[in-house]
Amino acid sequence: MTKKLFTLLLAVAASVGTMFAWDYFQVQIGALYYNLDATNQTARVISSSDKYFGDIVIPASVTINYAITYSVTSIGKYAFENCSGLTSIEIPNSVTSIGDEAFRGCSGLTSVTIGNSVTSIGNYAFNDCSSLTSVTIPNSVKSIGDGAFAYCTGLKSVTIPNSVTSIGSYAFQGCTGLTSVTILNSVTSIGKYAFENCSSLTSVTIGNSVTSIGNSAFRSCIGLTSVTIGNSVTSIGEYAFYGCSGLTSVTIPNSVTSIGDYAFYECSGLTSVAIGNSVTSIGTQAFYKCTGLTSVTCEAITPPTLGYYVFSSVDTSIPLYVPAGSVSAYKFADQWKDFSNILPISARETETTSVQAEPTDNSVSVSWPQVSGAASYELVIKDKDGNVVCTLIFNAQGQLISIAFNAPSRDGAPQHTQTVGFSYTITGLEAGTDYNLTITAKNSNGQVVDKKEVSFKTNGLEPIENVYIEGDKPVKVLHDGQIYILRGEKTYTLQGQEVK
Repeated sequence: MTKKLFTLLLAVAASVGTMFAWDYFQVQIGALYYNLDATNQTARVISSSDKYFGDIVIPASVTINYAITYSVTSIGKYAFENCSGLTSIEIPNSVTSIGDEAFRGCSGLTSVTIGNSVTSIGNYAFNDCSSLTSVTIPNSVKSIGDGAFAYCTGLKSVTIPNSVTSIGSYAFQGCTGLTSVTILNSVTSIGKYAFENCSSLTSVTIGNSVTSIGNSAFRSCIGLTSVTIGNSVTSIGEYAFYGCSGLTSVTIPNSVTSIGDYAFYECSGLTSVAIGNSVTSIGTQAFYKCTGLTSVTCEAITPPTLGYYVFSSVDTSIPLYVPAGSVSAYKFADQWKDFSNILPISARETETTSVQAEPTDNSVSVSWPQVSGAASYELVIKDKDGNVVCTLIFNAQGQLISIAFNAPSRDGAPQHTQTVGFSYTITGLEAGTDYNLTITAKNSNGQVVDKKEVSFKTNGLEPIENVYIEGDKPVKVLHDGQIYILRGEKTYTLQGQEVK
């Protein structure tokens, strides 16, 4: 009460023309309180009326005694803290800084216009503004303070302009509604926990000027499916992508030298990871519980030093691709040697990219690409009506492990070449018939990692069963893995030859 009374007295004094000997004094003009700097003739917004609701437009200047004009250059600490009735705010171009916690807890705030002279957004400036759906950060801003937009759960998207050089710790922590963020090339550092628990984030692009990704920067961003890391990043902090279960692939550029402890811990959706050639160390449990991994590529000539249990719970039968001259080194290196399928990177690069089907009269020879990280391949052939003719299951090496025929039979053992694609011949098909073939590659968890389709038609005339014949109607039967046509008391092959 004493402070408010003193402020009001100052305001009255100012209104009647009385000036004070000290440089700073406070006045109330309308709904806002200002701290005035008489020497520099600048004003800082320091608070608002306790009962103020609705929209506020902060003026670019205020005039005292109809003669002295003060430029409004800043919004002070806590100026609008917990003003739950505030719905929108316009900050003029005269303002250069927004103080710490200036709008913290303004739960009703839906719209913010920040003038293009603001150079810094203070710590926790808009923390817990849960109704804020969008914000435009002008190109004048150089730094976003710690927790500046933390727990703005309604915030959908944000673009960090080229002027920003640093994103503070916790800056967007808990922004559960945030779906996309673009970090441009001026940002050099992303603080710890900067985007932690941004559960709706589906993509993030990190510009080429960022040198470090802080600890837990994207921790528990469960909706994150892809991340592009600029080639200026030298370190990925501890827990940086911890628990990002939606992340499917990541490429760590050649600029990175270290990957912190738990960096990709429990990224269960991660199917592939490519580690650049400058990485020398990978922290403890960095890829722990990445159970969806189907391949790992490490381009470092010398196997990076690994902390404890880096690949624990990862299926170590998946391909590990390394430089050709380093295969032996990886086979003897601690933990790397646990991978049973260490291959030169060239093996991955020579994989075929399409399915080939070469039909004859009653068979088809199929070749398909080896898919990095596939634990199994499912080959399904359907007829033109969509009926499944046969289903074949192959292991990661292209060896047949299961077969189910609804019509045709199999012929011989599978034929395969490990690095250039797999092949198999299926016989017993009907001549002159259209088919659809699908190859589905799955990882060890049964998740589809690749799927390819091809249509083909067998050679020759249409099968006898499709030709109208007087008398008994032909009937197709399966016997001892072969299809026969029964017509009356006689049996025929699909080519029309009578079986004695």
